[in-house]
Amino acid sequence: MINAYFQNKGLFFTYPYFFVLLIPVFVLFLFELRKKNASSIMFPSNSLLSEWGIDVTHWRRWTGPLLSLLAFVCFIVALAGPTYGVKLNKNRANVIDIMLCLDISGSMTQQDYMLGGIPRDRLYVAKKSATHFVEYRKENKTDRFGVDRIGLILFAGVAWTRCPLTLDYEILLQAINKTDFAPQEKDGTAIGSALGLAIRRLSQSEAKSKVIILLTDGINNRGEITPKEAKELAKEAEIKIYTIGAGTAETGFSITTTGQMIRNQPIDDVLLREIAEETGGKYFRATDTEGLMKAYEEISQLEATVVDVNDFYEYKEDFLPFVIVGALLMLASTYSRRILWDPLP
Repeated sequence: MINAYFQNKGLFFTYPYFFVLLIPVFVLFLFELRKKNASSIMFPSNSLLSEWGIDVTHWRRWTGPLLSLLAFVCFIVALAGPTYGVKLNKNRANVIDIMLCLDISGSMTQQDYMLGGIPRDRLYVAKKSATHFVEYRKENKTDRFGVDRIGLILFAGVAWTRCPLTLDYEILLQAINKTDFAPQEKDGTAIGSALGLAIRRLSQSEAKSKVIILLTDGINNRGEITPKEAKELAKEAEIKIYTIGAGTAETGFSITTTGQMIRNQPIDDVLLREIAEETGGKYFRATDTEGLMKAYEEISQLEATVVDVNDFYEYKEDFLPFVIVGALLMLASTYSRRILWDPLP
């Protein structure tokens, strides 16, 4: 009954049966109040208080026992194990570790996507799609943490880890939102290097299911490892790869956001499809914003984590303040009994 009342207020007691001790404590309090004091001579300070109209005998009888009662109440509450922030969470099995590989090369500046009726570059829409993917995998929209660990790898002429595998989706979303185009000296498309780095990160994971989602708009032209070599490594490690080809199928030239004219690179559909199919994944060709959004949505549905094992509670124990207050009240009780109101026999 105690927990049922306080749980609605965000408070929970781990050992509520300790509250039974309040009964003998209260009985002792009443017994001490009924006890008659022996004859005594009061301190001069008591006489001074009497001149102020204060009934020292009355206060002497009540102050010490009352402070002791409050002190024991605090100690008993501490023994009962008060906890705050009680929250029921679901423990899940077969969780998935996912590495997002995002192409940030110069060709991703091409504005061949439309979003809200406004032309947008490929990276902008890719970031929006990746953000939607991460948000979709939350159990509740307001949650900061997710069930599956997700990481982020960026690549152009080289590949690097922008965010390691994490359950803190807030940190991951910040990393995605702050992603920008690669500097000119690092330009290129190192698909093999991105896959190799993602495989190495996932190989250190103990998750039963491991997935790579690679988005690119070009062909592999940089890196020390080829995409086919990375594919074989993924197969050995039982890592599934989903590939997304971003951008229109048009050839020719495009003007970047910096005013530079660059040639549209054809996407290696054959290679990306081969990588996906041979590792158990799927290839998506996203020629517009809707297609890119749907690609991430379908991957999220294919790699759903839905197996419930049991429930567990998250909470914060907070008994120390009650112990401190109880100790201070006990000291105050002793002070009032032995110094302020101590009679001389």
